[in-house]
Amino acid sequence: MGVAVLIALAAAMPAPAASVQAPDLHQWRMNRHGFGRLKVGLGRAKMERRLGRSLKFAYNTGPCAIWTIRGVRGLSIMTTRGRLARVHAGMGTWRTSLGIQIGDSEATVRERYPRVRSREHAYDPEGEYLIVPGPNRRVVFETNGDDEVTAFRGGRVPQVMYIEGCA
Repeated sequence: MGVAVLIALAAAMPAPAASVQAPDLHQWRMNRHGFGRLKVGLGRAKMERRLGRSLKFAYNTGPCAIWTIRGVRGLSIMTTRGRLARVHAGMGTWRTSLGIQIGDSEATVRERYPRVRSREHAYDPEGEYLIVPGPNRRVVFETNGDDEVTAFRGGRVPQVMYIEGCA
């Protein structure tokens, strides 16, 4: 084979896995099934492959564990028995599938999610939980006394309804 043919073959070959870049997670959106390519029920290895990043253990309570994503601020992952149960956005510019982010108003949430239900917030007497219903999975928004979204999460019931991490 000639040099030109070898160069052409090398250029046509896929790049090695090490040079594959991690996806831009800010393009991913939260919904009741998870966050972007992170779907409820995935194990840790599959989550890390899809994220292109490793998970960092934060704490656990029995079979429930909380993880952060290395190099990513404002997101946490809850696993139950090693499987993804929910994803939580507590700061940053993360968005839901209908475009809601931290700082948006309750009115905007209600406009985009007309079936949303509200429940009194456990710690903020002027805040609420706005819950997008679903049979086994939900999206939950937390709001404050200024009627602003302060956090949101998506995932499986009952874990998505927990108000203090694994409880």
